[in-house]
Parts: sequence; C-alpha cells; structure tokens
Amino acid sequence: MSRRCGPVDLGRSAVAALRPLDADGARIDAGFWAERQRLNRDVLLPDGRRRLEEAGNLDNLRRAARGERGGFRGMVFADSDVHKWLEAAGWELQREPSDALAAAADELIALLAGAQEDDGYLNSYFQLMAEPAERFTRLAWDHELYCAGHLIQAAVAHARGRGDEALLGVAGRFAEHIDGVFGPGRRRGTPGHPEV
Repeated sequence: MSRRCGPVDLGRSAVAALRPLDADGARIDAGFWAERQRLNRDVLLPDGRRRLEEAGNLDNLRRAARGERGGFRGMVFADSDVHKWLEAAGWELQREPSDALAAAADELIALLAGAQEDDGYLNSYFQLMAEPAERFTRLAWDHELYCAGHLIQAAVAHARGRGDEALLGVAGRFAEHIDGVFGPGRRRGTPGHPEV
C-alpha cells in the first residue's frame, strides 16, 4: 500500500535529506490549531461552497457544461475559486473523512468534468465569452493558466489527500491540452501568473 502524503512527496527522491511525515504521522487534537481546523471544516468550507453558488461561479460552469454562450458572472478567474475550494476540501478529507464533504466535492468535480470540452480545455469565462481562437492569446492579463494551475493543485489534493483520482483525470486532460498548445515547437508565451 502506498503511503499517504501531502502536497510534497519526496519519497522517490535519492537526494532529499529530510522527508515529510506521512499524512497521518502527526495530529493536532486540542488547542488553537485544532479549533481552527474545526472552524474550517464546520463553518468555512460549507460557507465557501454556498458563496461559490451565490457569486455565480457554479452557474458559469453549469452553463459551460450545457454549451451556452454569454452571460458570464464574476471575474475572469472565477473558476480558480472553485478549484481552491476543492483543494481545501481534498486536504480536509485526508485529515478527517466526511461523507457530506466528500459528496459536496464530488458534485463539483462532476460539474468540472461536465464543463470540460472534448479537447480537454476548461475555463468557463472563455467557454462562455470568447471564440476558441482567443484562447491563450492574452497570457499576461488573462487567467487561463492561473486557473489551470489551481485545478492541478486541487487534483493533487484529492489524489493524495483522499485517494480519489477523478479530478486528476480532468486536470490531466487539461494539462495535455495545454501541452498541445505550448509544447516544444508550438506557441510560445509567458503567463502573467506562475500557478501553472
């Protein structure tokens, strides 16, 4: 059985002098940080999910999944907020499993999978508001690769944190799409954000 690990896995590194603990190698049971973990789980994560709904982030993805055009709500980087919520949920589910939180996360993962285009592309702003030829043309200002980076981080959290690779499949398809656009001998460009 593979060991459960956090965001950094140096298990296969021949040169790492220090190695992170396994995911369950330490636990905070009481005090300030235990209370913060409880607050995050019981209040902030449910409230964050509610706010994503209120702000239109989830509606944007639903509309993209239906193939609609126009009517985007929020900032151009709205998808990244969904990805960041999923990342937090993935690590929290590693710390302490929860059927309710897992179901909420799985619902959003399914939504992202449904919104993803056949070629792997996933960004509700561009899917609703731009023509396909406009994708990846304003790298310094737009947030396509920023959102992709947060998607990949969320996928790692679910794969390592809870052993669920559904989001990793979505992120992998988008990464393959990005590689097809920017791989060797293809388009050149530098994003305005380092996340990807």
